[in-house]
Amino acid sequence: MGIDVKRRLSNLAYRIARPSHVLRLASDPVNELTRLANRYGSDKGDIHLSRHFYTRVYGPLFAPLRDRPLKILEVGLLHKRDGWKDPDARDGGGQIANRAPSLEMWSTYFPQAQIVGFDINDFSAVNIERVTTVQGDMGNPVELQRIIDAAGGDFDIVIEDASHASHHQQISLAHLFPHVRVGGLYIIEDLRYQPSTLEPSGAVKTRDLLKRGAVTGDYTSAYIDHTASDQLARTIDSIEFFDSLSLKDALSKNDSLAVIQKRAG
Repeated sequence: MGIDVKRRLSNLAYRIARPSHVLRLASDPVNELTRLANRYGSDKGDIHLSRHFYTRVYGPLFAPLRDRPLKILEVGLLHKRDGWKDPDARDGGGQIANRAPSLEMWSTYFPQAQIVGFDINDFSAVNIERVTTVQGDMGNPVELQRIIDAAGGDFDIVIEDASHASHHQQISLAHLFPHVRVGGLYIIEDLRYQPSTLEPSGAVKTRDLLKRGAVTGDYTSAYIDHTASDQLARTIDSIEFFDSLSLKDALSKNDSLAVIQKRAG
């Protein structure tokens, strides 16, 4: 894909040894992705719902790719149903969605991209140009395979924003990362939020697994076997961490977002 993540995001990334700084709370008027997130109601901007403000990272990261004929996958599509007091809540699936704010944002921002959305709920009623949706459970490799069968793999960008449970994040990483193009990006959001109703007891947190793997090359867990770990070690080029604007304990959340780049060649 030809993008140098470390160079382009050097002023935004937070290394483990680097202290957090005070987060800016105002809207970013010069970042087109922030404007689009706020326009469509996505919490990737800095106004709606959890307002993580990940667009301040995505803006400079994706700007040089904007007009390319990319293939993009988003796993987890926010669906704020009537009666949901917690916009981050997840159910057992089967709900029918009429909108997908982040897919609207990506479709507008990337005018040449083919975009695939995957969720446990039914988004088939959502009609967005160049967007295909697939229904399935990210914790089930067989159902994750539906994405590859529908889209053919070779994704330039994967954005994982689904249940946030550690085992789901790790199952998806092991199954989907091999289908990212060389030089491509695999992004995991909300590494600091694991819902208690879904999180297995004793599960290693994905943020800790990624930090360990980046140093030792060992990505094994109860959900990533040695074969998948070895493949991740061979093909991951870099892992960068970023914070979330979420105001609760904001200064301690400097590893909420991981941008993983696949090794070229």
